[in-house]
Amino acid sequence: MLGKFNSFLVQDCKVKTGQKILVAISGGADSLALLHMLTKMDVEVFAAHCNFNLRGEESDADESFVQTFCAAHHVKLFLKSFDTKGYSKQKGISIEMAARDLRYAWFQELVLNEKLDWIATGHHKDDSIETFFLNLVRGTGVKGLTGIKAVTNNIIRPLLDFSRSELETYCEDNQLKYRTDSSNLESIYNRNKIRNEILPLFRSINPSFGDTMLNNMSRLSQVSDFLSDSIEDIKRDYVVEQDDTVLISLSHVNEFKNQQLVLFELLHPYGFNGTVVSEVVEAIKQNVSGKQFYSSEYRLIKDRQNLIILPYKKDDSDAVYYISSDEVFTETPINLKIEKDINAKDFKIDKSLNIAQFDQDLLEYPLSIRRWKQGDDFRPLGMKNFKKLSDYFIDAKFSIQQKEEAWLLLSGNDIIWIIGSRTDDRYKITPKTKLVTKFIWEQ
Repeated sequence: MLGKFNSFLVQDCKVKTGQKILVAISGGADSLALLHMLTKMDVEVFAAHCNFNLRGEESDADESFVQTFCAAHHVKLFLKSFDTKGYSKQKGISIEMAARDLRYAWFQELVLNEKLDWIATGHHKDDSIETFFLNLVRGTGVKGLTGIKAVTNNIIRPLLDFSRSELETYCEDNQLKYRTDSSNLESIYNRNKIRNEILPLFRSINPSFGDTMLNNMSRLSQVSDFLSDSIEDIKRDYVVEQDDTVLISLSHVNEFKNQQLVLFELLHPYGFNGTVVSEVVEAIKQNVSGKQFYSSEYRLIKDRQNLIILPYKKDDSDAVYYISSDEVFTETPINLKIEKDINAKDFKIDKSLNIAQFDQDLLEYPLSIRRWKQGDDFRPLGMKNFKKLSDYFIDAKFSIQQKEEAWLLLSGNDIIWIIGSRTDDRYKITPKTKLVTKFIWEQ
């Protein structure tokens, strides 16, 4: 068993002689077996134990047990106590997620402070199979069906070649008494339901179920790698990233043979699940523009020509920013350079959309900058009648994103410039104009 372990440690986990490994030890059979086996290898071993204070005296007994075990095996031990329930409530996440976040943040802190090479966890073959079914139930892409990886950054899992029963046998053969977490025997959490109720049923049908699943996940891993390469090719050719905005061309999306699959792989990294992706596909088929979809951190807009992915931003729809008469540059909310007292006689009008020029005597200070609102109107340059901004945006073929991000420059209550687009005819330069004020939008 040690030979098999050493082979996996070196070949799959890429551990080298003399490296320093921090073992996450709970007191259970898997982590004790891992620590014990590593002490037989040519590496330097350390241990870290988390007391999550979730099981009262049982948690404290685990800590005492680990202290005794590490002392007996001459392994340096780091201990940490956490208010897991408090952290869970503060962050609005589950107890399990809170415990995971706390432990790995502390482990990485130890790696830095103690100059360690690896963090080793006791995940084994059964954990990998449980993860497969857990992801299957939750809904996932192909990658979520490939099990647990041997290496993730500086975290290694050297026991993935062993089952839980093999590790328990190893502990018994080496007289290693281990702790049993009582909650693991209770079907409270989803993972435990899979472990204690579903997997035994499969094993009763196929005694070699564990090995069969590993082979299945290995093949799925190859499929996942192939799919990832294909998706990267698609992203390179059809996906455009502009600052914090992602654009996926709809003309190319319609060319995809497996539209649902490709879109899932493109959108899933932004938190969009299978149900939402199906709704996006339906919106594309029905050619519905303007429909929006949400994940926990991102928003997707189905526009005329693109799928637009944007992160959530602070709502500034009601914000108003003022420009005093003595300002020559403003950075809030956008960069505007202001040139005043320009003689109108020699002035040549600049037709750039990022530049606006007005009859200075008509401006009423302080000027203001704000977002557009329903009901807003102005008199577009060259027109005699007023036009609602909502209609102007349609005629100018503004996308939903462009409308949301449009800023207006106002004099009093008059909209005098849709910044980056059109000025108001009432404030234009005429033969009677004496002085000109010029605004330059510096993007």
